[in-house]
Amino acid sequence: MDPNRASIEKYFMSKFPKWAIFLIVIGVLALFMPPGGVKVVGLLMVIGGGFAIYKSSQVASDAEIDQWTQEDLSKLNKRSLEKMGIDATELVSEGVIITGPRLSNLGPAKFGFRKGKDNILRYTPVNSTIINFTQSQLLVYRCALDLIKGNPVNEATDEYFYRDVVSVQTASETVSISLPGTEFQGLQCNETETFKLTTSGGTSVSMALRDPSLIQKMGGGEMPTTTAERAIQTIRKMLREKKGGPTGA
Repeated sequence: MDPNRASIEKYFMSKFPKWAIFLIVIGVLALFMPPGGVKVVGLLMVIGGGFAIYKSSQVASDAEIDQWTQEDLSKLNKRSLEKMGIDATELVSEGVIITGPRLSNLGPAKFGFRKGKDNILRYTPVNSTIINFTQSQLLVYRCALDLIKGNPVNEATDEYFYRDVVSVQTASETVSISLPGTEFQGLQCNETETFKLTTSGGTSVSMALRDPSLIQKMGGGEMPTTTAERAIQTIRKMLREKKGGPTGA
C-alpha cells in the first residue's frame, strides 16, 4: 500500500486505546504492592499501556491529511470531465466542488472519522459534487471519494441547462443515516444542512453538508461548509450571466 494511504487509514481508523488507561491504572496499583513478582507485572503493564497510547498518537498530522485530501479532490476534477465526455477547453469558467460526509451507500469504502487538534472533524469517504460550466449547461459529477484507497465510488453524472435551474441554496432537512456496520446506522438527523440545486422539471442535486446530532455523535467539533458557500455564490453568478436575471433563493 502507498505509505500515504497507510497513514490516512491509520489516521481515520485507529482509535484511542481506552483499555490502555485501565492497564496503566492496574499496573500503578500493583507497583504499591509488597515486593515480588506482582511489581514486575505492574511495571510491564504500565510500560505496555504507555506504549499503546504512544503508538496511537503517531498518526499523520491534520495538515498532511488536508493536503492529501486536496490532491485527491484535484484529481477528481479531471475525472469529472472524462466521465462527462468533454474537454477542458469547452468550459467557460472554473468549476466548483462541494464536499460533505457520506451518509449512505458507502460501496467498498470504509467509514472513518477523527477530530483534529484544530477541532475540525475530518472523515472518509468524502461525499463530493463537482459542477462545471459550459456555454449552455451545468455539468454535475458526484461520487464518494474513498481517501483510504484514493478511489471514487458510486459515481454519477447529470447535465442541466441554465434556463432549467430554478434555485440553488442550502436548506435544513431530515435525513436518516444508512451506514450498516457502524454506530451511526439508523441515526435520524433532523437539522441536516443540505446543498440543493433544483430544476423546473422537479429534479435536483442534493447533498448533506453537516448536522448537529451527527457532529455530537462523532465527539463534537466543526464541519466547515465554506466549499458549499463559495460554490453557491459562483453558481448564482453564472446563472445571472446566462439567464440575464435573478436566480432562485
